[in-house]
Amino acid sequence: MYRIVASDMDETFLGHDKRPTRSNLDAVAAMGDLGVSFVVATGRPYFSVQGTLEEVGTKGDPDAYTISLNGGYVCANDGTVVAAHPLDAEVVDRLRAFGLENGLCGHMYLADRTLAMNLNDGEREFLDGRMEVVPATWEEAEGLDEPVYKILFEDTDLDELHRMLDTAKEALGGLADKVEPVFSSDRYVEFNPAGVGKGSGLAEIARTLGVPMEETVAVGDSVNDLSMLEVAGLPLVVSNVSELARPLLPEGCVVLGSSCDEGCMPEVLERFVRPSLEG
Repeated sequence: MYRIVASDMDETFLGHDKRPTRSNLDAVAAMGDLGVSFVVATGRPYFSVQGTLEEVGTKGDPDAYTISLNGGYVCANDGTVVAAHPLDAEVVDRLRAFGLENGLCGHMYLADRTLAMNLNDGEREFLDGRMEVVPATWEEAEGLDEPVYKILFEDTDLDELHRMLDTAKEALGGLADKVEPVFSSDRYVEFNPAGVGKGSGLAEIARTLGVPMEETVAVGDSVNDLSMLEVAGLPLVVSNVSELARPLLPEGCVVLGSSCDEGCMPEVLERFVRPSLEG
């Protein structure tokens, strides 16, 4: 039986209009009635997903959980922290300097705000309605005395993103093994602490709830969902799965017939979750 359903947000639970379908919300409510925990799993910071949690009906719920910052910050929906994994301070300084030297558009994620550097028009449009950021410069971010949980760089040219990752690793030198880089939304290369991802976040929540991993479901669409798909008892992706992620999907991963815009949760509920509970 499946007792936890963890879902990515953007382009999975949320459509391209940045909103959940009514059918998704109804399906999640039905899961709750069956005793199944619905977990939001996102690369965004926890504070930026409060609107979605309110729509889902779990905002402020101490028994519901969110994986944010790709597993860097995991908490109950009343704000109680389950696990927090900041980047090494020297890694932060190297990546900040890399962004500055190359004039890159990027974000630095702190617990209570996201700093956004060198925003371009396309990035402003992409962020609009998704999350709020604080415009800043790489210079202003030097010497931050608070934890940084994730740093990312943006480019819509996927070949350039791959080159960016390679050169960032060169800049990190011996520190490269302290980061877990992933691609997301076909526009970002993200850096989390090594060993930290949505998969580790799901495992931490499963331990907290006393649920075996084989009783968990993960739903995603992108490369930053892979760690979650790899550890879940049932890995699923929406039909609009990223072309970057598609060849990397773990064995046994099921491609759903439904897309993020159609609403995938009714299919997850009726095809997998409900039968597992009734069997």
